[in-house]
Amino acid sequence: MAAHSASAAAQQCPRQTLGHAAERNSERALRSPARMARLFARYPAALENTLRVLEACSGFSLDQLRHEYPAEILEPGRTAQQTLTDRVWAAARERWPRGVPDDIQARIRHELALIAQLNYAAYFLTVHEIVRFARSKGILCQGRGSAANSTCCYVLGITAVDPSKHDLLFERFVSANRNEPPDIDVDFEHERRGIHAVTAAVDAQAAAVAGAWERCHFQGRSSSSLEAG
Repeated sequence: MAAHSASAAAQQCPRQTLGHAAERNSERALRSPARMARLFARYPAALENTLRVLEACSGFSLDQLRHEYPAEILEPGRTAQQTLTDRVWAAARERWPRGVPDDIQARIRHELALIAQLNYAAYFLTVHEIVRFARSKGILCQGRGSAANSTCCYVLGITAVDPSKHDLLFERFVSANRNEPPDIDVDFEHERRGIHAVTAAVDAQAAAVAGAWERCHFQGRSSSSLEAG
Protein backbone atom coordinates (compact mmCIF):
# COMPACT_ATOMS: atom_id res chain seq x y z
CA MET A 1 0.00 0.00 0.00
CA ALA A 2 2.79 2.44 0.90
CA ALA A 3 4.64 1.63 -2.33
CA HIS A 4 1.49 2.27 -4.36
CA SER A 5 0.96 5.57 -2.57
CA ALA A 6 4.53 6.63 -3.36
CA SER A 7 4.06 5.65 -7.02
CA ALA A 8 0.79 7.58 -7.18
CA ALA A 9 2.50 10.66 -5.75
CA ALA A 10 5.27 10.36 -8.34
CA GLN A 11 2.74 9.94 -11.15
CA GLN A 12 0.52 12.70 -9.72
CA CYS A 13 -2.61 10.60 -9.94
CA PRO A 14 -4.99 8.80 -7.55
CA ARG A 15 -3.75 5.43 -6.32
CA GLN A 16 -6.80 3.72 -7.81
CA THR A 17 -5.84 4.84 -11.34
CA LEU A 18 -2.19 3.78 -11.28
CA GLY A 19 -2.76 0.87 -13.63
CA HIS A 20 0.52 -0.46 -15.02
CA ALA A 21 2.45 2.25 -13.18
CA ALA A 22 1.81 0.41 -9.91
CA GLU A 23 4.49 -1.77 -8.39
CA ARG A 24 4.29 -5.20 -9.99
CA ASN A 25 4.95 -7.17 -6.82
CA SER A 26 5.73 -6.78 -3.15
CA GLU A 27 9.43 -7.52 -3.41
CA ARG A 28 10.53 -3.93 -2.83
CA ALA A 29 10.89 -4.30 0.91
CA LEU A 30 13.55 -5.11 3.48
CA ARG A 31 13.46 -8.84 4.10
CA SER A 32 13.81 -10.31 7.55
CA PRO A 33 16.94 -12.31 8.49
CA ALA A 34 14.83 -15.48 8.67
CA ARG A 35 13.50 -14.98 5.15
CA MET A 36 16.96 -14.24 3.79
CA ALA A 37 18.23 -17.43 5.44
CA ARG A 38 15.52 -19.43 3.67
CA LEU A 39 16.17 -17.77 0.30
CA PHE A 40 19.92 -18.35 0.52
CA ALA A 41 19.82 -21.74 2.21
CA ARG A 42 22.01 -23.17 -0.56
CA TYR A 43 24.49 -20.28 -0.31
CA PRO A 44 25.30 -19.75 3.39
CA ALA A 45 28.59 -18.06 2.47
CA ALA A 46 26.63 -15.20 0.90
CA LEU A 47 24.98 -14.42 4.22
CA GLU A 48 28.28 -14.75 6.05
CA ASN A 49 29.92 -12.31 3.63
CA THR A 50 27.06 -9.88 4.14
CA LEU A 51 27.74 -9.91 7.87
CA ARG A 52 31.45 -9.34 7.20
CA VAL A 53 30.63 -6.28 5.09
CA LEU A 54 28.32 -5.01 7.83
CA GLU A 55 31.04 -5.48 10.42
CA ALA A 56 33.59 -3.69 8.24
CA CYS A 57 31.21 -0.72 7.93
CA SER A 58 30.50 -0.51 11.65
CA GLY A 59 31.49 2.80 13.12
CA PHE A 60 31.23 4.59 9.78
CA SER A 61 29.02 7.65 9.46
CA LEU A 62 28.29 9.90 6.50
CA ASP A 63 29.33 12.76 8.78
CA GLN A 64 32.90 11.49 8.38
CA LEU A 65 32.94 12.36 4.68
CA ARG A 66 34.95 15.49 3.97
CA HIS A 67 36.12 17.37 0.90
CA GLU A 68 39.66 16.57 -0.21
CA TYR A 69 41.30 19.89 -1.02
CA PRO A 70 44.39 20.22 -3.24
CA ALA A 71 47.56 19.90 -1.16
CA GLU A 72 49.50 21.76 -3.86
CA ILE A 73 48.12 25.12 -2.73
CA LEU A 74 49.95 24.94 0.60
CA GLU A 75 53.20 26.71 1.24
CA PRO A 76 56.07 24.23 1.77
CA GLY A 77 56.21 23.03 5.35
CA ARG A 78 53.08 24.96 6.35
CA THR A 79 49.62 23.77 7.29
CA ALA A 80 46.49 25.09 5.59
CA GLN A 81 45.75 27.34 8.56
CA GLN A 82 49.29 28.70 8.65
CA THR A 83 49.24 29.34 4.90
CA LEU A 84 45.90 31.13 5.10
CA THR A 85 47.05 33.21 8.06
CA ASP A 86 50.21 34.25 6.23
CA ARG A 87 48.28 35.20 3.09
CA VAL A 88 45.61 37.16 4.95
CA TRP A 89 48.05 39.26 6.96
CA ALA A 90 50.29 39.85 3.93
CA ALA A 91 47.27 40.98 1.91
CA ALA A 92 46.09 43.20 4.77
CA ARG A 93 49.47 44.93 4.94
CA GLU A 94 49.31 45.55 1.19
CA ARG A 95 45.79 46.97 1.44
CA TRP A 96 46.71 49.24 4.37
CA PRO A 97 50.41 50.05 3.82
CA ARG A 98 50.39 52.68 6.57
CA GLY A 99 49.23 50.13 9.10
CA VAL A 100 46.29 47.78 9.42
CA PRO A 101 43.57 49.53 11.49
CA ASP A 102 42.93 48.09 14.93
CA ASP A 103 39.33 47.15 14.16
CA ILE A 104 40.43 45.32 11.01
CA GLN A 105 43.08 43.45 12.96
CA ALA A 106 40.46 42.41 15.51
CA ARG A 107 38.13 41.20 12.76
CA ILE A 108 40.90 39.21 11.08
CA ARG A 109 41.97 37.56 14.33
CA HIS A 110 38.37 36.67 15.13
CA GLU A 111 37.74 35.19 11.69
CA LEU A 112 40.99 33.23 11.55
CA ALA A 113 40.30 31.78 14.99
CA LEU A 114 36.84 30.59 13.93
CA ILE A 115 38.17 29.24 10.63
CA ALA A 116 40.82 27.30 12.56
CA GLN A 117 38.23 25.99 15.02
CA LEU A 118 36.04 24.66 12.20
CA ASN A 119 38.98 23.52 10.03
CA TYR A 120 37.91 25.52 6.95
CA ALA A 121 41.30 26.99 6.02
CA ALA A 122 41.83 24.67 3.03
CA TYR A 123 38.48 25.73 1.60
CA PHE A 124 39.37 29.42 1.76
CA LEU A 125 42.75 28.69 0.17
CA THR A 126 41.15 26.75 -2.68
CA VAL A 127 38.75 29.58 -3.54
CA HIS A 128 41.51 32.17 -3.19
CA GLU A 129 43.74 30.17 -5.52
CA ILE A 130 41.00 29.93 -8.16
CA VAL A 131 40.29 33.67 -7.97
CA ARG A 132 43.98 34.56 -8.03
CA PHE A 133 44.61 32.26 -10.98
CA ALA A 134 41.63 33.63 -12.93
CA ARG A 135 42.77 37.21 -12.45
CA SER A 136 46.31 36.34 -13.47
CA LYS A 137 44.79 35.29 -16.81
CA GLY A 138 42.68 38.42 -17.08
CA ILE A 139 39.44 36.55 -16.39
CA LEU A 140 36.90 38.80 -14.70
CA CYS A 141 35.53 37.37 -11.47
CA GLN A 142 33.81 38.65 -8.36
CA GLY A 143 32.81 37.09 -5.06
CA ARG A 144 29.32 37.73 -3.76
CA GLY A 145 26.72 36.56 -1.27
CA SER A 146 27.35 36.00 2.43
CA ALA A 147 31.10 35.82 1.79
CA ALA A 148 30.95 39.63 1.69
CA ASN A 149 30.65 39.43 5.49
CA SER A 150 34.22 38.17 5.68
CA THR A 151 37.15 40.52 6.17
CA CYS A 152 39.51 37.70 5.20
CA CYS A 153 37.72 37.31 1.86
CA TYR A 154 37.90 41.07 1.39
CA VAL A 155 41.61 41.45 2.03
CA LEU A 156 42.36 38.42 -0.16
CA GLY A 157 40.45 40.03 -3.02
CA ILE A 158 37.77 37.36 -3.21
CA THR A 159 35.08 39.95 -2.44
CA ALA A 160 35.07 43.71 -2.94
CA VAL A 161 33.13 44.89 0.12
CA ASP A 162 34.82 46.00 3.34
CA PRO A 163 32.60 44.46 6.06
CA SER A 164 33.86 46.93 8.66
CA LYS A 165 32.32 49.86 6.77
CA HIS A 166 28.88 48.27 6.88
CA ASP A 167 29.13 46.56 10.28
CA LEU A 168 28.60 43.13 8.68
CA LEU A 169 28.64 40.11 10.95
CA PHE A 170 31.06 37.31 10.05
CA GLU A 171 28.82 34.72 11.73
CA ARG A 172 26.21 35.28 9.01
CA PHE A 173 28.79 33.62 6.76
CA VAL A 174 30.60 31.17 9.05
CA SER A 175 29.22 30.11 12.40
CA ALA A 176 30.18 27.47 14.95
CA ASN A 177 26.46 27.02 15.63
CA ARG A 178 25.78 25.70 12.11
CA ASN A 179 27.13 22.29 11.21
CA GLU A 180 27.73 23.18 7.58
CA PRO A 181 30.70 24.48 5.58
CA PRO A 182 30.76 28.04 4.25
CA ASP A 183 29.55 28.80 0.75
CA ILE A 184 31.64 31.27 -1.25
CA ASP A 185 29.93 32.26 -4.50
CA VAL A 186 32.17 33.64 -7.25
CA ASP A 187 30.89 34.81 -10.64
CA PHE A 188 33.10 34.52 -13.73
CA GLU A 189 32.68 36.21 -17.09
CA HIS A 190 30.72 33.85 -19.31
CA GLU A 191 33.01 34.12 -22.36
CA ARG A 192 35.92 32.62 -20.43
CA ARG A 193 34.32 30.45 -17.81
CA GLY A 194 35.16 27.02 -19.28
CA ILE A 195 38.11 24.76 -18.57
CA HIS A 196 39.70 25.87 -21.85
CA ALA A 197 40.40 29.22 -20.20
CA VAL A 198 42.75 27.69 -17.66
CA THR A 199 44.53 24.98 -19.63
CA ALA A 200 47.55 27.17 -20.25
CA ALA A 201 49.05 26.19 -16.90
CA VAL A 202 50.71 22.80 -16.73
CA ASP A 203 52.23 22.54 -13.27
CA ALA A 204 50.65 20.57 -10.42
CA GLN A 205 49.28 23.62 -8.66
CA ALA A 206 47.46 24.91 -11.73
CA ALA A 207 46.19 21.41 -12.48
CA ALA A 208 44.58 21.28 -9.05
CA VAL A 209 43.03 24.70 -9.59
CA ALA A 210 41.82 23.76 -13.06
CA GLY A 211 40.20 20.64 -11.66
CA ALA A 212 38.36 22.67 -9.06
CA TRP A 213 37.35 25.14 -11.77
CA GLU A 214 35.91 22.36 -13.93
CA ARG A 215 33.92 20.90 -11.04
CA CYS A 216 32.42 24.33 -10.40
CA HIS A 217 31.66 25.09 -14.06
CA PHE A 218 27.98 25.41 -14.96
CA GLN A 219 26.77 25.24 -18.56
CA GLY A 220 23.93 27.28 -19.98
CA ARG A 221 24.17 30.30 -17.70
CA SER A 222 24.93 33.92 -18.50
CA SER A 223 27.65 33.86 -15.86
CA SER A 224 29.60 31.10 -14.20
CA SER A 225 29.09 30.80 -10.48
CA LEU A 226 31.48 28.89 -8.27
CA GLU A 227 29.62 27.54 -5.27
CA ALA A 228 32.13 25.54 -3.32
CA GLY A 229 31.02 23.90 -0.14
